[in-house]
Amino acid sequence: YEQLAADTVILALGQDADTGFLEAVPGVELAADGTVSVSSSMMTGCPGVFAGGDMVPAERTVTVGVGHGKKAARHIDAWLRDATSTRSPKHPTADFDALHLWYFGDAVRRQQPESAPESRIADFTEVLGSLSVDEATYEAGRCLSCGNCFECDGCLGSCPEDAVVKLGAGLRYRFDYDRCTGCAVCFEQCPVHAIEMVPEES
Repeated sequence: YEQLAADTVILALGQDADTGFLEAVPGVELAADGTVSVSSSMMTGCPGVFAGGDMVPAERTVTVGVGHGKKAARHIDAWLRDATSTRSPKHPTADFDALHLWYFGDAVRRQQPESAPESRIADFTEVLGSLSVDEATYEAGRCLSCGNCFECDGCLGSCPEDAVVKLGAGLRYRFDYDRCTGCAVCFEQCPVHAIEMVPEES
């Protein structure tokens, strides 16, 4: 042991998974560092046994662990139903130029409190302070919701043919293509570019 003169001790030991018990499970392959080999579906060599996070060879971060959990959940659900997991297509990205900013008012960014440089070197307290509940709510309200419908009802009110059908709170809309003439009024007024006009194949 070594004795250190210190006011504060911060333990940053990392996370190591205890996988020794898996040595007895047939089909499960362990690497030299104790991590478990998995397929692209997060399944080990033993059918029905899935692994992820710090237990598999990957970056050991919270973000990666949460992503593994979501991915494994899809594949576990498919495996239990004897089906194949298919990833849903991603929404097209709406960049800043595609937004209709006339819909949004000006909302100045709140500045987080920040400790002075001379005080930062004295201890390990956080440099950036937190926001209050009201400040955090205000900041969340500044989100432009790029490419994601937030049910402003603009398309519903602007359609001259009543081709936009509201499905209820949280369920968004359905477009009645028997009524739609392709005039693009809904597309032009959508503030967040959640509507895409796609040419019909001739």
